[in-house]
Amino acid sequence: MKSHFKCVRELVGLLCATGLCSTLYGAERGVTDRGIAYVSGGVAEVEEDELIAQRKDYSFWLTTASKGSGAFLADVRVRIVDAHTRQMVLEHTLDGPWLFAKLPPGQYQVQATYREFADSPEQTLRRTTTIKPGSRRQMLLYFDTSDRVKHEDDGPPKASPYTLP
Repeated sequence: MKSHFKCVRELVGLLCATGLCSTLYGAERGVTDRGIAYVSGGVAEVEEDELIAQRKDYSFWLTTASKGSGAFLADVRVRIVDAHTRQMVLEHTLDGPWLFAKLPPGQYQVQATYREFADSPEQTLRRTTTIKPGSRRQMLLYFDTSDRVKHEDDGPPKASPYTLP
């Protein structure tokens, strides 16, 4: 009789062999009805490393963060529309702060909507980007949140562990 650990290891191996391994780490991959491949995630360290390694394969990189602290945000609903045809090419709710998409050359309208709490109002940001042949575009979207960077007001500044004495 196989041990539980050995069965789990075999299952993980089978999933990786069939291309479903990324699901274990939470990175969400897909292809839209319009044939746009995308990947979303970036919460877990393993997922972050995986996405960074694959970033060069995508023409559009979106990052969502808090304006007050810079903390990454998930649960942002993103819609990307072709600016010329007005057809939606991608709609996805991010499960992490990053969305990478293989957008063909063209101009796109990006709309991102975020609600921090169930009883807080939605915030919608709109931007336009142009993808040129062989190029990549990065977009950073900062939302207002209750997150703030803490400032230490009491006493002299503490020495950083990264500076030499």
